[in-house]
Amino acid sequence: MVLGAIGESPLAIFLLVSVGLLVAILLAIPTTGWVSQKMANVLSFFSLEKFRKPPPLLSKGDALAMQGRVGDAFHVFRQYLKDHPRNLEIYSRLIDLAFGPMQDAKLGDAIIAFGVKRLNRRGRRVIKRRKNAILFGELYPLKHLGWREEAEYVHPKVEIPEELKGQFTPPS
Repeated sequence: MVLGAIGESPLAIFLLVSVGLLVAILLAIPTTGWVSQKMANVLSFFSLEKFRKPPPLLSKGDALAMQGRVGDAFHVFRQYLKDHPRNLEIYSRLIDLAFGPMQDAKLGDAIIAFGVKRLNRRGRRVIKRRKNAILFGELYPLKHLGWREEAEYVHPKVEIPEELKGQFTPPS
C-alpha cells in the first residue's frame, strides 16, 4: 500500500528503508537505556540505595586496634567520624577504645556528648548502654590487649557466729 503510493522505483524503496532505520536507531538508544535501568533495578539488591559519600572502611581502624596500636586506631575512627557524624558503628568503636584499652573516661564522655548531639534516640541509647556495659564489666572490648583483668565475682564465705550455730540445723 505504501509502495503503491510512492511508486515502485528502487530509489523510493531505498529512501523508505533508510528513513525507517534512522527512526529505529533514534528510538532505540533512549529506549535501551530506560529498559536496562529498569532491569538493573529489578535484578539488583541495592537498586534504590544511593550514597552521597561511600560508607567508611572500618576494618583499617579495627586492624590497628587488634595490633595494639590503639592511639592510631582512635585517630582513624575520629577521621571517619568527621566525614560520617551520624554513623553509630564509628561511635561504638570509639567508645570501645576510650573506655577500654585507653581507660580515658573524659575522652569517652566527650565522644558520648558529641554523639548525643548528632544521633537519633536509638543511637543515643546504644552508646550509653555500651559505655555502661564496659564500665560494669559486662563487655571487654579488645581484651586480648590485657588492659583489664576479667574478674569473676566471688561471694565471700560468711561465717556463722558460734551462738547461732545450733539454731540453723535441719530438723531430723
